[in-house]
Amino acid sequence: MASRDIAEISVPRQLRPVPDPLGLFIRAGRNDQAALLDLVARGDAQFFGVVIDAPAVKRQKELRERISAARMDVILDPRTQPCATLGGRSAEIAELPWALPRAHVPSDFEGDAGRRRIEQIGAYASEYGFTQVIAPTHLLVDGHDPWLEIDVEATKQLRSYLNRSGHREMQILYSLAIPYSVLRDDSERDAIIDALKGVPADAIWLRVDGLGRDATANAVRNYIQGTADFQRLELPIIADGLGGLAGLSQLAFGAVGGIAHGVTFGERVDTSSWKRPRTQGGFGPSRGVYLPDLDLMLEPAVVRQILDSSTRAKSLLGCRDTRCCPRGLVDMTEDPARHFLVQRMKQLAAIGRVPRAQRASAFVEEFVRPASDSLVQATNWKSLDQDLLKKLNRQRRRIDALRIALIEDLQASTRQPAQVPKTRRARDHRAGI
Repeated sequence: MASRDIAEISVPRQLRPVPDPLGLFIRAGRNDQAALLDLVARGDAQFFGVVIDAPAVKRQKELRERISAARMDVILDPRTQPCATLGGRSAEIAELPWALPRAHVPSDFEGDAGRRRIEQIGAYASEYGFTQVIAPTHLLVDGHDPWLEIDVEATKQLRSYLNRSGHREMQILYSLAIPYSVLRDDSERDAIIDALKGVPADAIWLRVDGLGRDATANAVRNYIQGTADFQRLELPIIADGLGGLAGLSQLAFGAVGGIAHGVTFGERVDTSSWKRPRTQGGFGPSRGVYLPDLDLMLEPAVVRQILDSSTRAKSLLGCRDTRCCPRGLVDMTEDPARHFLVQRMKQLAAIGRVPRAQRASAFVEEFVRPASDSLVQATNWKSLDQDLLKKLNRQRRRIDALRIALIEDLQASTRQPAQVPKTRRARDHRAGI
C-alpha cells in the first residue's frame, strides 16, 4: 500500500486492538498541547503515550489529565541528560527539584545526596500521576563512560523507591543516549549491553546522537543491524528521536518495537548545542508540513509552491483524507500538526497490519519504492525554483539508496523481530484493572 493510498484510510474514532500493534510515543513540545488534545477529543489518538518534559508538567496539566483518562501512558522525562551539560541546561530545567546551580557531574548521583535526588524524581512522577518515568540517565561518550554505571545504579534506586512508595505499577524506561559511532562499534555495544543486563527497566529508549529522519541509507542499515544485539536484554527497544522512513524502517524490519518523536519536530537527535554555552535565542523554527509521499518536512510556503505548480503535483502530494484535512491544502498548511500526527499514525497502522514475515518486504514495496517514484516525478517539475529542485534531487538520491540498502538487508536478514511494548490498556487488562 503506497503512502499516497495510506492517506485514504479513515482513522478509527477509538483505539482498537489490532494484530501486533507497533509502539508510537509522542514527545509533547511547548506548543503541542492543543493538537494532541484535539486528537484525544475526536477519539483519533492512536499512539501509546505522550512524553512530557519535567519543566512543562504544570503548564501541560490538561494534556496529562486527558491522556491519562484515555488510558494511555503519561511519561515523565526528568531532563537529566541536558541537565548535565553546559548548553542543554535551560533556566526552566535549573528550577527542577533535582537540579543544581551548575551542570550535574557523576558524583551528584552517588551517595546520600544522589539517592535523595533520584527519590525527588520518583516523587515528582508520583505526585503528578505519571504512569511511566524515564530513568535519570545521561549522554554517554562510549561504552566505558563513568555515567553508565551510575545510571544503572540510579535506575535500581528509582525502582526501589517507587516500590517502597506504593508505585510498583509505574514503569521505568531506560533512555540510552549514545553517539552514532558507538552504535556502529561491536565492542562498544557489547560493553553497554553487559552493563545493562538486569537493569530494572521495562524498555530501552535508544537515542542515537547524530541520526534522524534524514539518515543516510548506510546509517539506517547500521541502526537495524546494531539494535539486534540489544535484543539480548529481552526488553522492548524504542527508537527515540528517529522519524520519517528512517524510523519506520526500524519498525518494518523488526529492529525496534516502537518509535518516539515530537510533533513535526524531534525526528532527529542532535545534542551539539548542549556542548557549548547556552545563548539567548529568539523564536523557535516554524512548524513544517509533512509530505509522506516524499518523506520530507517542508515550510508551508514551499509546500504551497509545489502543490500550486501543477494539477499533477496537487494530485500526487495533496492530502486527500477528509478526516485529516477536510479542506485539502488549506488544512495541510494551516494545521500541519494534525496532518503530521494523523499521517504518522496511519503509517504505523499500515505497517502493523502486515504479518511480521512479510512486513519488511512489503515496506520496501509499499513505502520506499513509491516515495522514490514520487520524487522522480517531482524532480521533473520544471516550474519549481532551482534551490527546491536541488533539495528534491538530494532526497531522491537518498531514498533510492535506501531502497537498495533495504533490499540487500532483506536478503541477508535472519534476525528475530524486537519485542513490542505493551499499551497501558493491555497492561491494565492483564492486571484486571
